[in-house]
Amino acid sequence: MEQTPKANRVHIGFFGRCNAGKSTLINMLTDQPVSLVSEVAGTTTDPVSKSMEILPLGPVVITDTAGIDDTSELGALRIEKSEEIIKKINLAVYVLRNDQAPTADDMMWLNKLKQNNVPIALFINEINTSPSESTSNNQNYVSESTSNKANNAHQGYINTYSELTSIATVVGSTDFTSNRDRLMLLDLLGGLTPLDVEGEQTLLQGLVEPGDTIVLVCPIDSAAPKGRLILPQVQTIREILDHKGLALVCQTEELPTLLGKISQKPKLVITDSQAFEAVNALTPADIPLTSFSILMARFKGKLQDLVMGVNALNNLKPGARVLISEGCTHRRQCDDIGTVKIPMWLKKKGHTDLHLEFTSCGAFPKDVSGYDLIIHCGACMLTRREVLRRIDYAVVQGTPIVNYGVLIASLHGILERAISPFLDELDRKGFEC
Repeated sequence: MEQTPKANRVHIGFFGRCNAGKSTLINMLTDQPVSLVSEVAGTTTDPVSKSMEILPLGPVVITDTAGIDDTSELGALRIEKSEEIIKKINLAVYVLRNDQAPTADDMMWLNKLKQNNVPIALFINEINTSPSESTSNNQNYVSESTSNKANNAHQGYINTYSELTSIATVVGSTDFTSNRDRLMLLDLLGGLTPLDVEGEQTLLQGLVEPGDTIVLVCPIDSAAPKGRLILPQVQTIREILDHKGLALVCQTEELPTLLGKISQKPKLVITDSQAFEAVNALTPADIPLTSFSILMARFKGKLQDLVMGVNALNNLKPGARVLISEGCTHRRQCDDIGTVKIPMWLKKKGHTDLHLEFTSCGAFPKDVSGYDLIIHCGACMLTRREVLRRIDYAVVQGTPIVNYGVLIASLHGILERAISPFLDELDRKGFEC
């Protein structure tokens, strides 16, 4: 893996009315033809995303969205897609034109961003105010009087909106490639604090120091991706190296041999959750044990809420509705963890006749109040903001939620051991095991 994972990047969404200049601005900002540009309103349909590095922000994902005033046959569906993007981004750029006064729709969408606590950079696109040889058929020409009226409306609008929330504004042009305007927008974005990014928090926060030995158990079975490790395993290895620790990797069956060959016991054993039962039996009781999925729960979400969710297992009755949700899309295997193994383990524990429903990738219902339990994957492919949103949906609606690692540890009777490396911090948050 040569690039920063998409889930760990700062996500920036671009919003505005049709032909406000969003796509052109993105192409100017990235110095690449990311978005299709046309004079035809509604050119951008589904959200278009591009991963890249932009200083001073670092690794980012930029997403272009359909115009908020799209009145085409599929306009309502496109706008709904744009609304979903709001829930996933860390920063927003809202684009207005200096020749068009802001509308009620603009205020409504800026309020949506505000309600979701998304920091906003407002870009006012200066359309040519005089005829130019470079302007084909004077399509972008607007009279000085029209421009002044719109600018006055913008200023009043900005003053009004500033009372509602802090908003950073830059005036520039997308009529031509302007490095000055590009740098102004970059400086503006660089001065904002992205919402719900990982920041200094890391997977192994407080768990590894220079010289520590960490053993990683990575089963290679039919569900493992051919020729590579899964993302949490790669991220964990890299972080151990960053902390000057020693990463020892093996499969489940080789764990006793590995432990027998090292002179000092490891600081921690981390296993794939699917091998929890076997690895627990093979790991001496005085060596801390957890899983990649539980590390992800701590890193991305609220571990205490996910651990509390296992209490719902005792209350599951025949016919109970259980949602099993994954953050990525992958080819289902015959022993797939979400659709095969977890249902099998639930049955072994006496949870029969459950009504199981499944979602994957970006799909997650807004209304989860009808479920008796939500079982979520480790969410390595989702942003921290998206994970927190899903957990909050469940908590607010009174639906217990648990993730794969926590659930599997509980079903195999080793939850207390699996979360023992984090008990101190859970206690500080008022959690009772």
